[in-house]
This record gives sequence, structure tokens and C-alpha cells, in this order.
Amino acid sequence: MNKAMLAKANGIAAMLSCIAHPFRLMMICMLLKKEMFVHELIEKLGTTKGNISQHLRVLADRGLIQKRRDGNRIFYSIKDPNLAELITRIKKLYCPNFDL
Repeated sequence: MNKAMLAKANGIAAMLSCIAHPFRLMMICMLLKKEMFVHELIEKLGTTKGNISQHLRVLADRGLIQKRRDGNRIFYSIKDPNLAELITRIKKLYCPNFDL
């Protein structure tokens, strides 16, 4: 097996594993529309700040999202354009009428 192909497959598998959690997948879907700050995500997902922060940290550590500070607010957005394209296609195929 080609080492470069295996390395690429490992990277893709790690990304897919990262977004496989329902909260993280929903967060990514919400961030497709616009950048958001933690309290917006809490309000939409109906969970705790600690839970949201933990999932944001996982996504950020994997390099899938980025953050921007504006005063005392931290805004999150999708960093990887390939992830945005992938999630957009998944939404069109599997949940075209589902809006967060």
C-alpha cells in the first residue's frame, strides 16, 4: 500500500471521526451559515456552556474551526473549506429540509 495514500486516508478518517458526534455535526451545520459565538450555540443546541466549549475545543484542535475575538466574545467559524463543502453536500442529500 502506498504510504502517502494511507496517510491521507488516516487524516480523512480522523476528520470524519471528529464530526461523527451529533453535537459537533450540528455545530458544523450551524457554522455553515455564519460565524457564531458560544451563547448562540448554547441557545440553539440547548446544552451547557461547558459541553459546547468541550466540543468546540475538539473541533478547533483538529483544525476544522477557527476563532476570532471581538471584545469579550469569541466567534467561531469553519476553517476548512473542504469540510464546508462536504457538510453542504451531506445536508443536500440527507436532510435538505432540516435547518438549525
